[in-house]
This record gives sequence, structure tokens and C-alpha cells, in this order.
Amino acid sequence: MAARAVKGIGLFGIAAALLLISNASSAFAETTKERILREGRIVVGIHNRSPWGFRDEKTGEPTGWHPDILKAAFADLGVKNLEFQVTEFGALIPGLLAGRFDAVASGLSITPDRCKQVAFGAPDLQAPDAAIVLAGNPKKIHGYADIAAREDIVMGAGRGSVVTTNAGAAGVPNSRMLLFPDIESNLSALRAGRIDTALMASPTVIGLLAGKGADGLERVAPFDVGKAHTNFAAIAFRKQDVDLRAVYDEQLAKLKGTQAFASIMKKYGFGEQEAVPPGIATADLCNRRQ
Repeated sequence: MAARAVKGIGLFGIAAALLLISNASSAFAETTKERILREGRIVVGIHNRSPWGFRDEKTGEPTGWHPDILKAAFADLGVKNLEFQVTEFGALIPGLLAGRFDAVASGLSITPDRCKQVAFGAPDLQAPDAAIVLAGNPKKIHGYADIAAREDIVMGAGRGSVVTTNAGAAGVPNSRMLLFPDIESNLSALRAGRIDTALMASPTVIGLLAGKGADGLERVAPFDVGKAHTNFAAIAFRKQDVDLRAVYDEQLAKLKGTQAFASIMKKYGFGEQEAVPPGIATADLCNRRQ
């Protein structure tokens, strides 16, 4: 009987010790921010689209608005090894949540729905909706109201893009919205006459029309979005990585207003229209009505 009691106490003691070790390990578990700063390395998701995050055709090196911002923001912290992984736009947030990336630096707009999934950094670029049409704007499209009112107009947009929400709110029916997995198929449909206009964020349109393959296309100017919200882009982190987001925001605040930041803006053709006005905060964008 005594032997059984001793044995029971021994097993209980082992279990208690293992529990203490487990709790201690959890208490001292390394955060994503700590690991990144220790290794000097961060894994970043992009969707290979200019100007957001893409591989330079000449050098093969990752570049783009958000990669350049992230590189500049983390440089002073010794994080100089940025490992970029390319995926489809619609797979960026799922990849982040699954732990494939530490951050997404590829043109995500801050929306209330996305804020439920990820922790956005401070807004770094204003990205109003913009429309691309064939040269001469054959159907004289000048805003969402035109698309909504005319049954002979079909628009194209990216799957999961914010412009589809804005178009729907303006009265454009789903039946006249064709959704595409990438920009190439969207523009191919425009050239082929399957759609009459391709809707994207303004910075995306700037990048496309400045590059190769833009012959025969033009931006609708002006394009009236009606009551649609102006979008603001930011780098996204996992919700549990609030300390990583906080240190990034600190670095971004230091970067803004510097010549380095102005040079990155100029590099991608951005100007006053794309600059974030004072007082625009991530928390307010996350809580606004859609």
C-alpha cells in the first residue's frame, strides 16, 4: 500500500514538473518580433504586381512600393535579410495567417473586414479607385454611376479587391462584374472586348500605364467614385504580432517626411494625390462604415 502511494506521488510529481516546465516555456516563448530582430530576417508575402510588390525583370530582385518601404523602415534595426515569397493576391492574407509570411507588403487596402483578420500598420499610401479603358474611352465612362446606369457596360476587377465592394455600393450589379485572378487576364479581357473597363487602385494603374504593354490603353480622368470611400494601403501583420506592428509603425513614422521617403514616392510616380493626408489613422479606417 505504501509503495503504491509513493509511486502515485512520484507520478504526480513528474506531471507537476512537466506542467511547470511547459508554463515556463510559454512564458518565455520568443515573439515574432524578437525572432526577426535576432535573426535580422523577415519573410514577406507579395503578389508580384507593380507597383506594390514584384520581382524586377532585369535583376530578379524583389522591389515595389511596399517592399521598399519595409526595407527602409527596418534597416536601422539590423533587419536586412528580407525573404520575399510570391503568391496570388487572394492568398496573401491566408498565407499570413497560416504562418507562411511574417508580413504582407503588397498593396492591401485597410478595410473593416480585413481588420478582423489582420493587424494593419499605419497607412502609407492613398489609393483611390481608378479605371482603365481602351484609348479614346469608346463608351465614355466617367464614374461608377455610368457603369451602373448602362446595361451595355461590363467592368472587370480582381477577385477579393476593394473596388468590387465600391462598385456594388454604387449600384453596379454582380452580373456586370467579371472577376479575374490577376491583372493580366483583366487587361486581356478589356482588349478582347469582354469588358469595357478594368477597375483597380490608382497606384496600380499608374504602374501599369508607365510600363510595357500599355499601348492602346488609357486612364479615365476624372473618374467619379460617388460616395465610395478612398482606400488607404498598408503593410499587414498577424493580430498576435502587435509588438512587431508597433515597432514597424515607429520606424515608418521616422521615415515619413525624409528625403528617402520622398524618393520612393517619386520612384513609383506617386504625388500629392497618393500622399496620406494628416490625421488618417488605421483604427479609424478599421471602424468606419463600409
